[in-house]
This record gives sequence, structure tokens and C-alpha cells, in this order.
Amino acid sequence: MPYTAMPPWPSLSNADVTDLMYHIKTFSSDFSGPFGEVTALEIPSPPSMTDASIARGREVYLTNQCSDCHGNRGLGDGPSAPTLEDRWGYPIRAADMTKRWAFRGGGTREDIYQTFTTGLDGTPMPSFEISPPEDQWALVDYVYSLSRDEPNYATMVIAHATTGPIDLSQKSFTDIEPAYFPVVGQIMEPGRSFFPGVNGVNVRAVYNDEHIAIMLEWHDMSADTSGSNAPTLVPPGAFDADSDSMMVFSDAAAIQFPTVLSAGSEMPYFIFGDRKLSTDIWYSDLAASGATHYVGKGASNLSEEGPELAFSSSFEEGEWTVIFRRARNEEAHTVFDEGSFVPIAFSIWDGFSRERGNKRGLTSWSYLYMDVAVKESPVLPMMAYGFATLLLGLVVTFVTRKKVKGT
Repeated sequence: MPYTAMPPWPSLSNADVTDLMYHIKTFSSDFSGPFGEVTALEIPSPPSMTDASIARGREVYLTNQCSDCHGNRGLGDGPSAPTLEDRWGYPIRAADMTKRWAFRGGGTREDIYQTFTTGLDGTPMPSFEISPPEDQWALVDYVYSLSRDEPNYATMVIAHATTGPIDLSQKSFTDIEPAYFPVVGQIMEPGRSFFPGVNGVNVRAVYNDEHIAIMLEWHDMSADTSGSNAPTLVPPGAFDADSDSMMVFSDAAAIQFPTVLSAGSEMPYFIFGDRKLSTDIWYSDLAASGATHYVGKGASNLSEEGPELAFSSSFEEGEWTVIFRRARNEEAHTVFDEGSFVPIAFSIWDGFSRERGNKRGLTSWSYLYMDVAVKESPVLPMMAYGFATLLLGLVVTFVTRKKVKGT
């Protein structure tokens, strides 16, 4: 199951899966008696998906108040989303419709049809009776259209060169394709987050002679800008009561790099470095107005020091946009040379989920490639020089022949 600790079991045959299902159902009395055997829903063959069916599906989506939970753009940020609970009273997130690969009921058109026709037991997702049948498939088509088929996870983000100034707005990143990285819960050290509030981040980067800027974008149910946050806070243990239950925590984000690039393959520990190899951490509490630079020698050994960071943030319809900017070359800190590969990792804190300190979502090490600036091709100057030489030769030849004829 995507973004959980549940791995796939491709070695199991269909018969094995069926037998395992029957065995698991013996664990609960809910499946006893007539509930032990159910009649499978007959799903009709789906009609062709068209622009018209998608447009109609948008109307059905709004009419049936799907946006109350899933949001106007399907990002899981509807006005009812923060109040949702599962059957046992635990908070549960509305599905992000733009990430079809993570749908619990499956991501095919037939799967989506089944999900809203039968609902999802144990969750607030109800069943819907939609008529006429054409509108059922129209809703399916609209939801299906909101997402690509696969997440297409990246292992590298390319920092593109520019000659102009880099301001702290999205226009500095126009026409740059994002690199999408999965965000998973930090479960290696105390403060574990088994179900982080954020499960993916889009990254873009750009640089000029003086600065480098990196833009992060991620989907969030709400913009938590009250209270505060910090990577140095100590969260409760995974199964301990929250002693700070009256405190409010804000959303936050961080980017980290090795403080010094190693000549070999050795890198700092990805959870904020270690005693031997430290990391530079660009951090922002999104309830604050700026960014802070930390040096990490382990999650419990962070010091607030380092170069100045420029920063901006905005939240619109379920999506955070955060931009960091720093001088490319700072003594005793990460250097961003043209043509180099710089290890990079990300952390996201969801205030609604009370994430702080080591309780957060994070990524493993990937790479930031400082793309080589486009140099002027020597072909055109060489052609111009050759043409000028040829023209000069013709002129000299013409003048010389004219003089010879005159004599």
C-alpha cells in the first residue's frame, strides 16, 4: 500500500491471495454468517472517456458535494476534511484525487466506479446512487483525469542556469519541469511518524552566477500557520501520550545538503547528519516570516548557524509553495559549482498532524545537478569568419585580375 509500511507480495498467486483473504476474515466476527460470503458487484463495461464526459463529471462532482471532503481541485483539502474520522474515531484523510496510484480501492476506472458505488467500509467514504448511469461514468472520468497513471518518482532534480536575477516568486521557475519525490514517515529514531501528513513533494531549482533558489510544492489539507515549530523540538514516543496536547504546531519544511561534499561515496546520515559528517539544513517554520540555517550533526545535535537564507511561502487551494534562496558559494558550507552533483534531501512537517522535531515526513538522499549553462556555439562565429575570409579572398582576386587586365 503506497506510503505505508505494507510491502507488495508479488510471489503470491491469485489462489494464494484468495486463501489468505479467507483466513484473514476469520479474525473478525464481522465476516461471520451471511457477511462471510458476498456477491461481487457487477461493473458494466466502461464507455469511452471524452472531454465532454470529463466536463460533465466535474458537474456531478460538485453536485454530489464531493468537494466538501476532497476539495475543489481534488487535493483532499475540502472544508470537511479536518473533521473526518474513521469507524474507530481516529482522524483520517480524504483521498488526494491527483494521486491515483495511492487509491486504497485501486486506480483503474472500474475501481473508481466500485469505490463510489459501494463506499469504503470503516471510512467516511459513503456509497453514492447516481443516475443516470452516464453520470456515474462521467464522475469516474473526471476523477480519473485529475491524476497521471504513475507517480514517476525522481532521483535527481536539475538546477537550471539563468542569466537574470532570481526573485522569490514562482515566475523564476517558469517552464521548469518539477522532480517529484516520495515523502515517507521518519521511523528510524524516536519521534516516529508512521502516517505523515504529507506524502510527496515537487521540486524545482534555478541558479545564476550569484545565487541558487529551490522551490518546493506539496499538497496539504490545511495551511497550519498558527503556533510554531522547530526541528529541535522533542515529540512524544510513538505510543506515548502527547504532553504538549495544548500546544499548536505549524507546518514547516526543510532542505538539507552535506556541509562538505565528500570526494568518495560516503554521505552524512540522512536524518540530519552525524558527528563525523554534518549537514546544512535550510529550515522554515511556515508560521514565521523567514528561514533559519542549521548545521546538523545528528537529529539531537542541531545548531542554529550558517549563511543567510532568503525565503517566501504561499498557500492556495490545498497546495504550499515554498522558495529558499542562498548565495552559491559560502565558506565552510555547501558549495554549488556548475556541473556538480550535490546530495539533497527534504523534510516536511504537518502541523495538523502535530508533527515537530523528529516526528515528520522525509526523503532519502537524492541529487541536485547543477546544469551547465548554455555556452555560445562556436559554429556560427566560425562560419562568419570563414565567410569573411572567402569574401576578402574574392575581393583581392577581383582587384588583382582587374589590375592585370589594365596593364
